[in-house]
Amino acid sequence: MSSNLSQKIIAEFVGTLFLVASVLGAGHMTRALGAGSAEGLTMIALAVGFVLVVIVSVFGPISGGHFNPAVSLMMALRRELSPSQTSAYIFSQILGAATGAFFANVMFGASSWSLSDVDRTGSGLWVGEAFATFGLVLLILVLLDRDRVSWIPAGVGLWVAGGHFFTSSTSFANPAVTIGRMLSNAPSSISLESALYFIIFQLLGALAALGVATVLKPTLSAATR
Repeated sequence: MSSNLSQKIIAEFVGTLFLVASVLGAGHMTRALGAGSAEGLTMIALAVGFVLVVIVSVFGPISGGHFNPAVSLMMALRRELSPSQTSAYIFSQILGAATGAFFANVMFGASSWSLSDVDRTGSGLWVGEAFATFGLVLLILVLLDRDRVSWIPAGVGLWVAGGHFFTSSTSFANPAVTIGRMLSNAPSSISLESALYFIIFQLLGALAALGVATVLKPTLSAATR
């Protein structure tokens, strides 16, 4: 059963809302509990990973379950989304991210929105973001091309959760989520200047993933064997 554009953008809005609420809400919770760095990182990674599995499973059949402008832009470059659809997706993702930040902040008694002062700078962090986004977009595209769509929810959740532990940047891997994280004072937030660099390297990682996925895409002869 196909979904119309309104249903798709609502799904992208709600899914991104839940995603940002999970990462910022978990960040607020670590502060409320007085969790140490290791415990806090684990809490955030698990919250985000679990929520990703759920929202991609629920909303994937409606919109594709992007919740991420980097994914939507790569789908547009693959001609799987029209320019108007891509614009609508990205707008709804950013709006959902801002709304998710609002709910996460209000739930924990913080200001509805406030610009973060958490700086995350340095070439190591930028490489970490490019790497995290590269892996995320690559696994999505390869699974799509290999008709393994049912594996995407678990793959996305596990990759992002794992990325919290092995990337220097803790695997934001999503421009909309990065924007949402700017609008909070939670420990998992990010300052405006830092966010701009993160987004640039996220898009570079996504473009690299598109190139590799294109090389790995099954040929017609291989698909018919």
